[in-house]
This record gives sequence, structure tokens and C-alpha cells, in this order.
Amino acid sequence: MPKYICLKCSKEFDESQLAVMMAIRCPYCGYRVIVKSRSGEIKILRAG
Repeated sequence: MPKYICLKCSKEFDESQLAVMMAIRCPYCGYRVIVKSRSGEIKILRAG
């Protein structure tokens, strides 16, 4: 499941917590700017 991070309070939450609310807002503080957290995976590409 993708994790989301609020840019105001910096709390992480799941998509299931986001679906409970009718609008796209942080379930903790109500701020409307959230970002999807990055995975820790490193990709190595060969130039060519």
C-alpha cells in the first residue's frame, strides 16, 4: 500500500485513511497538500 505524507505535520498515513475522508486532506491536521512517499528501491540503469 502506498504511504502518503502531509507536508504540514509530516505524519504518514495509508490510502485507506485517505479514502475515509470525502476530500483529499490529511486525516490528522486537515491540510490539503500531501505527497506520496518514495520507496527505498534503487534502480541501476545502463547507458546505451
